[in-house]
Amino acid sequence: MKTQYMKKRFWLFYYAGMLVFSVIAAMLMKYNQHGNALDPTVVVAFFTIFLVSASIGHLTIYMVKKFEKYDHSQLVRKILPALLIFYVIAFLIANVAVSLGVLGWYLYMGEDLSGFFPHLFKYELSFANARFFMWLMFFTIAFFYILWQKSAKREQLLIEENLKYRYNTLKSQVNPHFLFNSLNTLSEMVYTDVKKADSYMQKLSGIYRYILENEETDLISLREELEFVKQYFSLQKERANGKISLKIDCPHCEKYKIIPVSIQLLIENALKHNAMSEKSPLDILVYSDDEYVVVSNALQRKNVIESSAQTGLSNLRERVKLIMGKEIIISEDAKQFIVKLPIIRK
Repeated sequence: MKTQYMKKRFWLFYYAGMLVFSVIAAMLMKYNQHGNALDPTVVVAFFTIFLVSASIGHLTIYMVKKFEKYDHSQLVRKILPALLIFYVIAFLIANVAVSLGVLGWYLYMGEDLSGFFPHLFKYELSFANARFFMWLMFFTIAFFYILWQKSAKREQLLIEENLKYRYNTLKSQVNPHFLFNSLNTLSEMVYTDVKKADSYMQKLSGIYRYILENEETDLISLREELEFVKQYFSLQKERANGKISLKIDCPHCEKYKIIPVSIQLLIENALKHNAMSEKSPLDILVYSDDEYVVVSNALQRKNVIESSAQTGLSNLRERVKLIMGKEIIISEDAKQFIVKLPIIRK
């Protein structure tokens, strides 16, 4: 609610500022052209300036949002092509807006259209282009400054978040309860089935190797993450005795990247917060499209939920936002709990 209120407030002040700016700029333009700030054509100038200013402002905001996810090194490579595109689009917007404004005035006043183009190029476009580059310089400086500030802030937040992530990962190592239960299961297997116990131990060591190797990695292949998830789930399945099931449907997973230890965390949460039995097993489904990996599970909430600091999911949410510039989508209904994790193409 607060975010929506802030957005509405921003756009209210944005358009109010554009209106005031357009009125002043239009009057100054007509005073410079005709010596009369209230010349009848000031209406055309006002609507033209407002359209140009608002459009370029929107273009600036769009490009800031598009490029704010890049760090300094990436910005160095992308900023010049971006600014070239920005200049070209802004120039076209300005000239088209001025031309349409003047044409509208000619049609409204019933003027002879034979004088349209001479007037347009002599008075309107020449003046507009001269002043336009002054306005564009302002937007460009603002564009550079905002992008650079956002990039620096994002990098700092990412460093801090990575430090928190590494600390939490080293402290919890997936989940201390999972490790404790796995070791108990392993100790029982040693006396009943040595080969099975050896396989179990290999999977367990593989899980912790994956975590430690990717502790400082921002993105990893979706295929690798899914292989890790399969290992993790197979150990959980050993203890659950047919009470849980996992289905994975992610074609072409080698083409995508994802935050490491992210799908596993969601599966761990599902196992932690939902009841399961042989009569009513907990079914978990993992599937993907071009933008998300979706993890869904049947909603079978426990009467008493295991205590949790809730740091894992919130930490993951922040990392996804900082690294990928996107949000995790969480939804639920009476039957299912669904989480959508963003993925990107390699």
